[in-house]
Amino acid sequence: MVPKEASDRIYFGGLNGLRFFAATAVIFHHVEQYKLWAQRDGASYSSVFGGDSILSIFFEALGHKAVSLFFVLSGFLITYLLLAEVRKTNTVSLKKFYMRRILRIWPVYYAVILLAFTIVPRLFDVGNYGQEMLTNNPWIWFGLCFMMLPNLVRYNSVELVGGNQTWSVGVEEQFYIIWPWLVRSFHKNLVRMLVVLIVVKLALGLTASMIANQTNAGILHTIANKFQLYWGLFKIEQMAIGALGAWCLFTNKKKVLNFLYHPFLVWGSVVACVGFFFVEYSFAGDTLLEAFVFLVIIINVSTNPACMLKFASPKFNTLGNISYGIYMYHTLVIAVLLSSLQRMGLDQNPILFNSILYIGSIFGTFGLAYLSYNYFESWFLNLKEKFMVVKSSNKAELIGKEEVQDAQREVKSAFDKPVSV
Repeated sequence: MVPKEASDRIYFGGLNGLRFFAATAVIFHHVEQYKLWAQRDGASYSSVFGGDSILSIFFEALGHKAVSLFFVLSGFLITYLLLAEVRKTNTVSLKKFYMRRILRIWPVYYAVILLAFTIVPRLFDVGNYGQEMLTNNPWIWFGLCFMMLPNLVRYNSVELVGGNQTWSVGVEEQFYIIWPWLVRSFHKNLVRMLVVLIVVKLALGLTASMIANQTNAGILHTIANKFQLYWGLFKIEQMAIGALGAWCLFTNKKKVLNFLYHPFLVWGSVVACVGFFFVEYSFAGDTLLEAFVFLVIIINVSTNPACMLKFASPKFNTLGNISYGIYMYHTLVIAVLLSSLQRMGLDQNPILFNSILYIGSIFGTFGLAYLSYNYFESWFLNLKEKFMVVKSSNKAELIGKEEVQDAQREVKSAFDKPVSV
């Protein structure tokens, strides 16, 4: 089943809900991370980070798996829209694509970066990491972030309090630089290109890992070790899996889609997704497994009307619209709250401290993201409309009742009886 188009707009129902839950999960992850950073002598609270307990694994995974979901989702959506643009115009307008990305990503990104390098380390520092950053070549780190390379800051000797989550935005922006070129050049052989890309990505990572493990010291060991770390962050293979899903959907590969819609696969993916949050694992290709599981969930939530996972509603649409703000602003809110609570001495009361920190971080972030979307980002988003060739929509009302019924019949025709997922 391909998504229905109306008023020259493409709508994927339910994805805003997924975005919202993923962005919210990252808040919980970073609350515990910042508590670990801020831990000081005499404090009566403790962070679940740094242990081997199920709770520690769960909170660690909340952030990491949510980011992987974002990567797959980006590859899926961007590739589908680019393929639709090629079908409509026989090419991809690079200028319009880059302008759309700039207007959506840059305003909030640079606002957060400026606050993380100026206000936060001076007024709301956490664990003295901000002060360490200011005294340890700050212009290098600022320059990297300014050039959309925050992922190169992550494995250095500083932590960007209030902006450490921006590493994944940098990865996505680097993906966006090359992706329209690749889709425009290889849209007729997209699957072959994606498979080659995945193989090359994994092969280079494994090669660097082998060199790092087989050399104990020296320049080669240092280069291989650093390359392995940064190359691992550039999860283009997960975006490529999302792109493969977009291609199958766009070209209406019914056998593949019937496989992805099968209830056993869907429920198996849901169970595997839950397992990701409670089981530690590391093996060659683990990012591909995660990406495939997330792709199954993404395609069923957004295009399978028989799927019981329902995230398409006006409330989820509103929350999904502010999900980028939730992701970008939440560490600023956590830093402000945590440093303020410590100054007031409330870290001596663990129940009160954690209650205020969690409730304040969640609702403070939601409120800030809502205000940002409506009074800051919306101005840029209105400009973004001028550069859209194929328009996407968050409004479920663009899908009419007859279109939904047609889509349901198309999915159900793959089985002898109606699909119940």
